[in-house]
Amino acid sequence: MPLDPSAPALATAGGAALVWTAPDAWTARPGSAMRKGAYTVPGPDGATADLAITAFPGDVGGDLANVNRWRGQLGLPPATAAELETSLERFSANGLELAVVDLVGEGDAPTRMLCAFTAHDGSTWFFKLTGPAPVIIAQKPAFLAFARTLRPSTPATP
Repeated sequence: MPLDPSAPALATAGGAALVWTAPDAWTARPGSAMRKGAYTVPGPDGATADLAITAFPGDVGGDLANVNRWRGQLGLPPATAAELETSLERFSANGLELAVVDLVGEGDAPTRMLCAFTAHDGSTWFFKLTGPAPVIIAQKPAFLAFARTLRPSTPATP
C-alpha cells in the first residue's frame, strides 16, 4: 500500500547520537531520512540480512508496543507483558541499558529478526537485523557483540 503523501512525516530523533563498532564483514550502506545507519550482513550460501538503525523521540510506545510491532511484521500474534519479559535479554554496556529480542516468523523459510534497543538522550534507538533465519543464526554472536559496542558519541558530563 503506498504511503499517504498528506500524512505527517514521522519524526526521527535529534540530540546526542550513539556510535558503534561494526564487524569488518558487515558492509555499511548510506543512511536515509529514517535510518541513522544501515548494513548488509552476510550469511551462509551468499544470503544476506539487513541491519537498520533508527532513532525516534520518546519511548515510541514502550517495550511491549515495539516488540509487538515487530511480531506483527513477522505474522506473529502479540505477546503479553509477562511473555515480553521472558523473551528479552537485558544488559548494560557503556552506560546504556539495552534489551534484545530474537523473533522467528512462521513457515518453511521463516524470516528472523534480532532487535536491540536502548533509550538515550530522550530518544529510543533501534538496531533491527532482519533476514533469512540461517543468516540471523550465524550472525547472532556478532550482533550481540556489536550491541555491546554501542556508546554515546560524547562522554557524559559529571
